[in-house]
Amino acid sequence: MAFLVITLGLSWLVFWGPLALFGVPTISFVDDTTGPLWAIVLFMIGGFTPSLTALVMIGARDGRAGLRAIWTRLTRFDIGWRWYLAILGVVAAGGAGQILLFRILGYGFDYRVFVLQLGSLAPLLVIGPLSEEIGWRGYALDRLQSDWGPLPASLVIGTAWGLWHLPLFHMIGTSQSSLGIPFLGFLVGTILLSVVFTWLHNETGGSVWTAVALHWVYTWVGQVVATGATRSTLYNWLEYLPWLLIAGVVAIAGIGIRTGLRPTRTVD
Repeated sequence: MAFLVITLGLSWLVFWGPLALFGVPTISFVDDTTGPLWAIVLFMIGGFTPSLTALVMIGARDGRAGLRAIWTRLTRFDIGWRWYLAILGVVAAGGAGQILLFRILGYGFDYRVFVLQLGSLAPLLVIGPLSEEIGWRGYALDRLQSDWGPLPASLVIGTAWGLWHLPLFHMIGTSQSSLGIPFLGFLVGTILLSVVFTWLHNETGGSVWTAVALHWVYTWVGQVVATGATRSTLYNWLEYLPWLLIAGVVAIAGIGIRTGLRPTRTVD
């Protein structure tokens, strides 16, 4: 809980919050918005607060042994081909569901954005997955679920994860602000996604790389889908309906059939 409080405090009070409060532009991967260098630096450092906070706390508690352990989990690439397929399948299903929902509502979708935004794929590996997942899934998840169980831990982390992004919705140049994404819908989405993250995390033995890979693919597909859609009030409220269905299936299967939503013991 100390990790969550520190991470949210740094986001709201030190890095992102002031930029949002005073309307200082930073940098955008959706349009050509570019702000002053110092604002971009604050924006970038703020994005790394979950992982940096976790590394500091791991180092203080467990020293070099703890840092080596988190590095091993971060570079555990051999999670098995079926879990790579699961990551791609889950994200593809969620993205396709959102596009289908959009078409059902009578709107078109510009599929060219998948090609136009290929250039943002590589930067998004760092900005988001690596900058966050050492904290959310690498540090907080195992500690929370070892005491509370996986579903409550998922809900807590999903809520904190969403609240951590809050300043981005009021910051010039971010996709959340530029695309008019409603925060409440986004918060629901992070909570639902957190259940999926926990399932894959536990199924792959607590591999932090699994969370990084899922976060990477999801962020890019989510950004592309959000960019190609002409948003409406109704779509804004229904946007995460496909993820509600996916998270529900994962939760039911994980508890009733598989072991993926039972806590792992990767930390003391």
